[in-house]
Amino acid sequence: MAALAGQRPERGGSGMSLLPEAALWPTSALGEALEALALRHDLLPRADASEAPPPPPTGLDTDLTQWLVRAGARLGIEALPVSAAVRELPAFLRHGGPALVAIEGAFLALDGVRRGRPIALCRDGRRVALDAEALAARVAQPLAAALQPEVARVLGAAGIAQARREQVSAAMIAARIGAQAVKGLVLLRLPAHAPFLRQCRRAGLHWRLLQITALFALLYGADLWGWSLIGGATLSGKLDWGWFAAWALLAFTLLPVQLLAGWSEAVFALETGRLLKSRLLAGALAMPPDLVRRRGVGEMIGQIMEAQALEGLALGGAFAVLVGLIELVLAGLVLRAGAAPVLHPALLAITAVGCAGFGLRVHRSISGWTRQRLRMTHYLIEAMTGHRTRLAQERPARRDASEDTRLAGYLRSARTMDRTALGFGAGLSLGWSLAALLALAPAMASAAPPAPTALAISLGGMLLAQRALGGIGGGLTSLSRARFAWGQVGAIFRSGNRAPQSGAATIAPVASGGGPLLEARDLRYTHAGSHTPVLQGANLAIAHGDRILIEGPSGGGKSTLASLLTGLRQPDGGLLLLAGLDRPTIGDAWHSHVTAAPQFHENHILSGTFAFNLLMGRQWPASEADLAEAAGLCEELGLGDLLRRMPGGLHQRIGETGWQLSHGERSRVFLARALLQRAAVTILDESFASLDPATMDQCLRTALARSETLVVIAHP
Repeated sequence: MAALAGQRPERGGSGMSLLPEAALWPTSALGEALEALALRHDLLPRADASEAPPPPPTGLDTDLTQWLVRAGARLGIEALPVSAAVRELPAFLRHGGPALVAIEGAFLALDGVRRGRPIALCRDGRRVALDAEALAARVAQPLAAALQPEVARVLGAAGIAQARREQVSAAMIAARIGAQAVKGLVLLRLPAHAPFLRQCRRAGLHWRLLQITALFALLYGADLWGWSLIGGATLSGKLDWGWFAAWALLAFTLLPVQLLAGWSEAVFALETGRLLKSRLLAGALAMPPDLVRRRGVGEMIGQIMEAQALEGLALGGAFAVLVGLIELVLAGLVLRAGAAPVLHPALLAITAVGCAGFGLRVHRSISGWTRQRLRMTHYLIEAMTGHRTRLAQERPARRDASEDTRLAGYLRSARTMDRTALGFGAGLSLGWSLAALLALAPAMASAAPPAPTALAISLGGMLLAQRALGGIGGGLTSLSRARFAWGQVGAIFRSGNRAPQSGAATIAPVASGGGPLLEARDLRYTHAGSHTPVLQGANLAIAHGDRILIEGPSGGGKSTLASLLTGLRQPDGGLLLLAGLDRPTIGDAWHSHVTAAPQFHENHILSGTFAFNLLMGRQWPASEADLAEAAGLCEELGLGDLLRRMPGGLHQRIGETGWQLSHGERSRVFLARALLQRAAVTILDESFASLDPATMDQCLRTALARSETLVVIAHP
């Protein structure tokens, strides 16, 4: 694999026929192509110890992308299957690398782009530059070939001249297939759970930060040099238009540097924010459901607010401190050449240390105020959610008492923070200015007073240091708020370190009459914070095609058992097998084989289209076949009238900000969502509780007909 590095791309020509044979990787070498691309782009965690995954099994031509997902997880990288419209294929080929592209029964290893031409990695290690348009046409050739006979008949019937038929045929086919999705595209990238510093290094953020530091140092150094030219000429009495011209030329020369520094800072912030949001999203999805359920809506929204603030405050504060430190170093160098070359630098160092110490006090006051603000947010949202209950049951005389107490506490915290921040900002600058002026007294009182030039240099250095201290103070305030925000979202960030269980096996469809499809032996489970197990020695065997009813009183562990069977919770003891395999063997793919419709209060209608809420368990965007199946299931569940009432049909937006559904309609949407997943085992947890008898019978018949294996949980 070392031969792959440092190769310059060769030109593969602009025609489709000039694609080298070595650029096409057969399915038997797909694992080698995956490893080769991962090595070239530094995606493997241990390049020296990695092993290419075994070749994909024969007979899996329709599921090679899923094999790539599992093989990528084995190598420690994320292989993400995507689709692109035919008209978007050239752009994907130019910007999608590293990626694997299915073409003519083989795969193309897309290595990157050079001068607008996609680069293909060949089996012999060469890198070949290809024409994006021609390559896109070759990838989409199967879609075009299916239309060619029909288009030829149309052109013949229309009497199109033979000389123009090829051009007209290409235009008609391009218009017909332009919006069709091309599958078999697999992006390769670092997974969200990869070490965050490694992700930053992979994105080149360390070089970007070094570039920003160098540019700001250059800008401030040149700015200082320009003012030294003007100041020196003024004090020497030689100021003329030539000096002004030199200063203006220097200022205009620095404009591109300023633009480059601003652009680099914006790119750094954008890329860092992308990585941070990706990790926080992965962490939120990896958090235990019980932990999320115990937190109120207000607390979760407060965490979201702090997550949004973390990015801006951390980056803004860090850049402010960075610029301030550069100015502080330059100010120290200037003061060394002034009237008090010893006292001023020493005093500046003491002030900088005092700035850091005083910043700790500011941090405590900001933390207290922010904590009070988050409590207010939590209380406000919870009060808004239960507003109707409070109006009906809470005494009016006491309705606002809690709000008044909380507002008073918030006001006290805000006053403390304002006083501390004001003293930190204004007091620091004023204290430095007074101390620096007093430091000039010994030099002024000496027998040989300093020259006017030295005094001017000292005053300039004092002003530069004052600006630097102000910038550092503001940056430390932002970093203080960012530190508190990190305390709120740090647990979510750390949850993203957990790698998903990719599993080592793929379950084939279980034939009826075989062994148990889902089997539980001596399951034990205890909720966090409790000492009494909710399940103890539970045993269950579910065969393919079974229809099982589980009844029991409230709090008896029915829903807990359902969450264990679906893999949302992990048992404290016992054995749980799906088709004879345990959870570590299957990995997170367990959820695709065992699905559930949770209880009404634990299920949600997401803000989005009706179709998305139905088909979110499948790959999105949905195909026409999926939409047709969803519409047919809605008719079977009695939701046909609802679809006809909604102006957008399946594409009508529903949720908090869209079309409002009734209690029974929501229950049937939850039922349809579970049935459309086509899982081997479907568990319905009190899904019929809110339906009238006639609708319940209709939905039960549909569930029995649509489910391979069905488990219904209900009260006696």
